[in-house]
Amino acid sequence: MATKSITKEFYLKNPSVFKQLKKQLESKPVRKQVVESPSLKKGREKLATFVFR
Repeated sequence: MATKSITKEFYLKNPSVFKQLKKQLESKPVRKQVVESPSLKKGREKLATFVFR
């Protein structure tokens, strides 16, 4: 497992672009609604079913 973080330097000539980028980085990410597919649900149910013989 990697233990180092990746950093990237940006050079912006326009101060308004810098403010906009900083605002985007400080805001919380928007969570997307995930729709579960029927085949994925069926696969999970098969994995969760235990068979004793």
